[in-house]
Amino acid sequence: MQHPSRRTQPGLLVLVLILGLMLAACQPAAPAAQTADNGEAASAPASKEPVVLKFLKYSDPVEAIAFAQIEENFRQIDGGKWSHVSIAYDAVDFENLFPKIETSVAAGVELDLIQADGPDMKHYAWNQVLLPLDEYFTAEEKAAFAPQSIEEGSYKGVFYGPPFMQSCSLMWYNQEMTDAAGIQPPRELADSWTMEEALNAWQKTTVDNDGDGSPDVWGVRWGQGTWASDYEQGILRRSAGEKGSPSYQGVGPDGLTFQGYFDTPEAIESMQFYQDMHQVWKVTPVEPIPNIFQSKKAAFVVYTDNLIGELKNQYPDGNFQLGLTGIPYFKTQLCHTGSWHYGISTNTKHFDEALAFVKYASSAEGSRIYYEALHQLPARLDMLNELPEYDSYPQSLIKQGFEQFGIPRIQTPGYTEYQQVFAEIAQNVAAGADVTQQMTDGAKQIEQLVAKYKGWNE
Repeated sequence: MQHPSRRTQPGLLVLVLILGLMLAACQPAAPAAQTADNGEAASAPASKEPVVLKFLKYSDPVEAIAFAQIEENFRQIDGGKWSHVSIAYDAVDFENLFPKIETSVAAGVELDLIQADGPDMKHYAWNQVLLPLDEYFTAEEKAAFAPQSIEEGSYKGVFYGPPFMQSCSLMWYNQEMTDAAGIQPPRELADSWTMEEALNAWQKTTVDNDGDGSPDVWGVRWGQGTWASDYEQGILRRSAGEKGSPSYQGVGPDGLTFQGYFDTPEAIESMQFYQDMHQVWKVTPVEPIPNIFQSKKAAFVVYTDNLIGELKNQYPDGNFQLGLTGIPYFKTQLCHTGSWHYGISTNTKHFDEALAFVKYASSAEGSRIYYEALHQLPARLDMLNELPEYDSYPQSLIKQGFEQFGIPRIQTPGYTEYQQVFAEIAQNVAAGADVTQQMTDGAKQIEQLVAKYKGWNE
């Protein structure tokens, strides 16, 4: 999937232009970036045709702030070598991002950069959606990232793309609301609530001021946005098992077996609890409310620490005292790790430019710009160990959770298929569907969808 470099060498301007026109029609998808003898990037020709990199990504207004700055700085590095490059963003919502990535590549749509969720990297590598980047990142460059990020961004030991950031969702709360209810959430992870203890707090903070039967303030929102996903809803199911048990593992060692792992009695019981949160105790709405916590319509929310950036950038006049406590659990406390990764599409016609952008965006400088906008757990160890905010509450809890009980989401090339089925199941369960049937039928359906990957890790 890799191709040799075919960049032209400096010379007479007329010759350069002629050769450039001849090579434009047959430029390979992934040429190696040219370097000078001293290992630094070679100087670009004095004038270059504009290049627009098409970047298919998740729609996030706060993230857009970060990328505007990253792009601006990228065009100035190396003496303006990449000043001819600009980015065209195709930003779509979370639910539609994953299918659009695959259909775009399969249809041959011109596409250069992809924002890929960490556990999907193996899926995209198997399906030849992404180009391997292993040879373009030195061992030292890869060692700068958390080991979880390298695992999540690799397939069969080959690195396919660096991370934007890392993650560990804990439970945030509006302290004004918890104070009003006489609740003091624990600030030490060792004292984190069990799910039953958390339920008591959610019930006390669910408030119906006008008595119309519909809460004006809900106790909790379990997860970001208005969607259901494995990233946060899957924690419920896995925490229902003892560490190392089938429920905790979530999938068999082959990455393809879900019956007996996804649909264990403990997993079913945990999803029954999730349904009762909506249908019986009514501490969370069946129909999700956008920005429910940020707009002060929920007392608690399970979320990553980019919540800090969202409140700062989107709700500057509506800030409130923000608290953080450990994520509730049934038997085993855990948070899912992994977040977005940069990937280069197999359809790219501008590999050198795409690679340069990816390397800058994931560098110490690019990562800091991204962090300053979102304030989410860095994937770069140098940043994580140097940022002072991760040494004090509340963000110190995020770092501790990541290090103490953060685990990658299930590792399978069929993660996209699994995620789509589980998201539908979670929505159906919240709406009142039979939990046992949803889980047992779901396990069978997922196995049928991922059977095509048999032998993927051999």
